[in-house]
Amino acid sequence: MKLQTLLLIFTISLGLLSCEKYDEGGSLANADKNISETLWKIESAYDIEDNADITEDYTAELWEFTEDGIFKINAEMKGTYAFSADMKTLFISNNSGTEADMYTVERLDKEAMWLILPGELELHFVPNA
Repeated sequence: MKLQTLLLIFTISLGLLSCEKYDEGGSLANADKNISETLWKIESAYDIEDNADITEDYTAELWEFTEDGIFKINAEMKGTYAFSADMKTLFISNNSGTEADMYTVERLDKEAMWLILPGELELHFVPNA
């Protein structure tokens, strides 16, 4: 009887985690898969500090996140990435590991990724077709 109770609690807990979503869409449980299966292009970029659209600054960039934690821009390794334990923050560090940006993940699914560098930048990505 205790085994059945433990299995039921485990199943319910797993179900609750898989149902948790980002604020603007996408399942937290699928974050690793969604980020690494797509080559991302920037659809829009907004400078929060200057209150300005800066999309043109990013038109040639394609961001890639590999399954083994490598972060690339235009196929060139720029550093590494990792999610926080709650999957709501994305850490991207440079090649030397001396600097890291902490992006808040607002949306991450197969159709879009929205990242916010608090106080500085908001980026909306779509898959590169």
